[in-house]
Amino acid sequence: MFKRILLLFVLFVLSGCSGSPTLDMPAAPKPGGAGRATHPDQLTFPALEVKIPKPDRTVLANGFTVFLMEDDELPLITIKVLIRNGAVEDQPGKAGTANLVARLMRTGGTTKYTAEALDEKLEFISAELSASAYYEDMDLRFSFLSRDLDECLDILKEVLFHPAFPEDKLAKEKERILESIRRQNDEPDDIAGREFRKLVYSNHPFGNEIHGSAETIANITVADLKAFHKKYFTPDNMMLAVVGSLPAAPAAAAQAGMKKNDMIARLNDIFKEIPLRPLTHRFPDKPLSRTFSKSVNLINKDVNQSVIQFGHLGIERLNPDYFKIITMNAILGGSSVSRLYDQVREQRGLAYGIGSYFTLSSDTGMFIISTSTKNESVAQVISIILEEIKKMQTDLVSEEELKNTKEGTLNGFVFRFENPVRVVEQYMYIEHIGLPEDYLPTWRDNIMKVTREEVREMARKYINIEDYKLLVVGDSAKFDKPLSEFGTVNEIKLDSPASDKEPRKP
Repeated sequence: MFKRILLLFVLFVLSGCSGSPTLDMPAAPKPGGAGRATHPDQLTFPALEVKIPKPDRTVLANGFTVFLMEDDELPLITIKVLIRNGAVEDQPGKAGTANLVARLMRTGGTTKYTAEALDEKLEFISAELSASAYYEDMDLRFSFLSRDLDECLDILKEVLFHPAFPEDKLAKEKERILESIRRQNDEPDDIAGREFRKLVYSNHPFGNEIHGSAETIANITVADLKAFHKKYFTPDNMMLAVVGSLPAAPAAAAQAGMKKNDMIARLNDIFKEIPLRPLTHRFPDKPLSRTFSKSVNLINKDVNQSVIQFGHLGIERLNPDYFKIITMNAILGGSSVSRLYDQVREQRGLAYGIGSYFTLSSDTGMFIISTSTKNESVAQVISIILEEIKKMQTDLVSEEELKNTKEGTLNGFVFRFENPVRVVEQYMYIEHIGLPEDYLPTWRDNIMKVTREEVREMARKYINIEDYKLLVVGDSAKFDKPLSEFGTVNEIKLDSPASDKEPRKP
């Protein structure tokens, strides 16, 4: 009974979230006889059916792909723009270009609004605008009151297609980035993440830092920003989502679809001057080497907790084994009830947390196991990691373990739709990557049909315990065993950032 009450409470909360999935509640099981109550552990329910919300999709006259989803809970609108290129497009020796383009779009003003005028206007209408660059895409997020739609659409057009990229603002943004680079060796976690990526993606743009380095930032000019922007900021290379309380259409607003039709008309009008300019090139020409080679790496640092990163090249996002892989990974280390979590934290208390995951990329992502532990247990934790992977590759998981993992994965899937903005972002991502249209509707079925034999096959096929990258950031003098137990050790020296070698401005 308690389970059912709890489930009803969750459904009640979800029902108040606009854009959330709807759940068909099955009938309660009957007690096992008159006057007899069924024990809670014996209660069974059919699987909940998740009805996934779907936004409206259309393409504007100039090629802009648009997603619309109404949400009248609050008089707010959020616009999300996705640009289908990112930091991997930075020219050699100029890593950080895409990041500076994104930063200057927000802080540098436009040809119509100076940076100061833009700040004042956004503050006056209580709007929030931000832009970010990632490895394979960029995005812009704009939130404002519904009543300010027309004014904000004008701002959006200016920021997207007419950024000014002034010299003085570029210099200021460079200095902010350089200041963060000066502190980049302060935190062991930051060091480990940065240096492990370099090990996996050696001599490839994926191995660069998105914000670049002191040396590459110095090479970037306003002309570079304008060239990047001109090449990739074209409507047919972008997607736009509008989520929220759409204002009433001028006429016949009560008719079905009028608000959405009016929104499309407004978008067509505001972007009509932006021409279609087909993009002929995406992603770097240099192919990613898929050669695996073992390396054991140490960064000596005087810390109490060592950071451990273990892994290698992973999978591409369109890998046909994707659902089998994420099920296998959930059992290994991808959840709080995983084997690694149980063995490292629960059974031995060697870490606060440990996790394994596959990063996703249109090319090839990474497989990573990451944790922190005291210096005196570094070798023990690494040995446990290797042992648990071997077990996954050798033995079949139990039916009970697989069943519980599937249930946990599916329960988490429901909550991917509680926020309408997140719903639309998923549809944008699906189209950006090239996933099939039935990806979300068939998600549950694809998880449920994974077998024990496939879990073992995935561990054997996609996790390599012979040729891997191992990186430890910690105080090696205190390790329980030397890292040489796992192979020849390469000690990485962290140089001071180039910007620290120059006198700072007073």
